[in-house]
Amino acid sequence: MKSVALFTDEIDDLDIAIDELVSQFGDFKLEAHSAGLLFAHSDTDLEELAGRLQEEFGVPIVGTTAVAMFTMEGFKNEGISLHIFTSGDCVFHTGCTNELTAANARAEITALYNNLTAGVDDEDVKLVLAYGNPTLDMMGEDFVDTLDELCHGVPVYGGLASDSFVMDECRIVCGKRVMNHALALMVITGKVQKVIQYGFNVESTLDYEGVVTEVQGNMVMKLDDMPLAEALDKAGFSINPEVNVCDYVNTPFRIRYRTEEGGEMELMRQLAFVDKETGGGLFLGKVPLGANVQIGIISKEDIHDSVEEVAVRALAEVKKRHDYDFSTLIITSCASRLMSYANDIELEAQGYVHMIPEGMSMSGFYSFGEICPSRAAGGSREKNTFHNTTFTMLVM
Repeated sequence: MKSVALFTDEIDDLDIAIDELVSQFGDFKLEAHSAGLLFAHSDTDLEELAGRLQEEFGVPIVGTTAVAMFTMEGFKNEGISLHIFTSGDCVFHTGCTNELTAANARAEITALYNNLTAGVDDEDVKLVLAYGNPTLDMMGEDFVDTLDELCHGVPVYGGLASDSFVMDECRIVCGKRVMNHALALMVITGKVQKVIQYGFNVESTLDYEGVVTEVQGNMVMKLDDMPLAEALDKAGFSINPEVNVCDYVNTPFRIRYRTEEGGEMELMRQLAFVDKETGGGLFLGKVPLGANVQIGIISKEDIHDSVEEVAVRALAEVKKRHDYDFSTLIITSCASRLMSYANDIELEAQGYVHMIPEGMSMSGFYSFGEICPSRAAGGSREKNTFHNTTFTMLVM
């Protein structure tokens, strides 16, 4: 497998943007099977862009809007990123659901996956790239848990669409189609190897640890038998009575819970808003009944350390595999980390860009939820998981 990462910061004049991408593509040779991964700023005319990219490069493309992106040069506040993969011995099966609702999501995702893998042996499926945008009454787990069941534990990597924190300009691209609420997949079969690592680092927490005693979907209604708002107030946590997801980006919640197989899972969860009438809190991801909850305080130093640790682990694993030529690196990082950096956002990319081996191409984006496998402490297998406030890396 080989790849080439193309990028332009031009989003207004698509003639210029396409010319720059084509120029960077140069004499890169496509092999028997190819596909593209697209990240584009939400202000881009995606309908026109998707059609023109399809016509210009002639490869199937999946992707999503992005509040900001990663390139080989580091952080990019806006632009268009197209990462083209090509191979003679692995195949890229791409497709997208129809518009999703909470009621039809499972059936749509199941139909899509089964269609993409029709005629393919289960053991030949090596990796699934997944990029989606759920409706407000859905959770990231509605995508991830369904895919985990369908692909029988094959690694799923990707993230949720992001925009400029207005939450209603996120879209998904598949070929020439642009969808509002959908899931796009790239199922990779054949001779591809992958290394996936993730990490978060929240050293500081408020002096409070509660237990979730009532949940409704991804609304945590009670901590320690008190309305969540009351419990957080007693812990000294500042609550904004208005609905503003940006208020809580610097105070992610670290949760721990027992999995069905008895292992202990530790994840980060982002609070979206607190309901003034019920006192419950909506989280951007599931918080199970009985989970232990701590309130984290994120810092630039925490973010930098977690990025560096993930990159070191991933690239050390790559070096061990002498029988495969890794060529491609993809990053998904939480948009809350973007906001936490304020004016020093370039520092996150500086934590890993210098480590990327020569000849490897890279792309990535800031998401509203990260998708990658994780293993519970004491668990017997990795499970595809929905993450918040997390930095993830895929090398293949």
